[in-house]
Amino acid sequence: MIPLIETGGAWNEIGHDIGKAARDQLQAAAASARAELGGVELADVVQNIGPYLHATEEVAPDIVAELRGMAEGSGVPFETLFVLNAAAELTQALGRMECSVVAVAGSGTADGHVLLAHNEDATAGWGDLAYVVKVTPDHAPAYVAFTYAGLLLHQGVNSAGLGSVGNALYARDARPGVPKLLLYRRVIVLPTIEGAIRAVTDRRRAFGNNHLFATSDGDIYDVEVSGSRWAMKPGRNGFLAHANHFTLPEMAGLDAQDDLLNSRLRQTRLETRLERAWGEITPACVREIMSDHANYPRSVCKHHAPESDLDYGTIGSVVIDVTTRTLWACSGNPCRGDWREVRL
Repeated sequence: MIPLIETGGAWNEIGHDIGKAARDQLQAAAASARAELGGVELADVVQNIGPYLHATEEVAPDIVAELRGMAEGSGVPFETLFVLNAAAELTQALGRMECSVVAVAGSGTADGHVLLAHNEDATAGWGDLAYVVKVTPDHAPAYVAFTYAGLLLHQGVNSAGLGSVGNALYARDARPGVPKLLLYRRVIVLPTIEGAIRAVTDRRRAFGNNHLFATSDGDIYDVEVSGSRWAMKPGRNGFLAHANHFTLPEMAGLDAQDDLLNSRLRQTRLETRLERAWGEITPACVREIMSDHANYPRSVCKHHAPESDLDYGTIGSVVIDVTTRTLWACSGNPCRGDWREVRL
């Protein structure tokens, strides 16, 4: 079962506790840093973190404090942890992150609850580095979130009733600024959806990303962000699904990847499955939808398997009941994962 780390207090204390508890995972992530940086030497990347670190210290010093505490607790240098969280920006690598997300309004669920879900796709081995954090900060809402390998890519829900998931977009207008993964952590401690949208669209952001937000009282918004532009779409009383391409007219022409067919197929598949189950959707139903294998091996649920020629796959999954502030998460594939339930 995916590990659970519980902590609270000041941000450096929170980071220290997580670093100590996930020491083995963070050490393994640091050891594989060169491979994740596309073969670029870590030392060569570290010397370029200045503008990204400065922007983060300016916008969210609490995040820097947490990362420094995590470094102390794990024995992994702070600079290495920062590079892992800013790898996409520092290397301008497109990668092969083909994550998928969905949001469902209460009108589509069996009990009227608002649901979110996310599949995390990455190269083989990262599933062993996944964990869930349950955090009670001194001066911010408590939250529970899925993440892995020292990344502050927090997909979860907080005690104020704000849920947050997201996935990668690759835009042509990247620039120095706050790394996109750190914006997940910035959002998870905010009490309102307006604050979350303002945070991910802050002018000091660096890179493109898709953010899907939901509140316990029923507001749903998908926010597509690039370095210079952003646009949003409300879910109203329906559902939203998103893969790894820009979908909104205001963002046309920004995709840095040429072949986005699989992203379009996955998004349409999720929409089809949600339509079929509409009105009867439950968390278990969403887990099954996120386990979909249509178009295998490049399906919503991807496998690192001998019959697949992919060098990446689904390394974890999360389903969130925003209404009850409950999270279910597993490492590995959702179709066969051992799911852990955590309530705030």
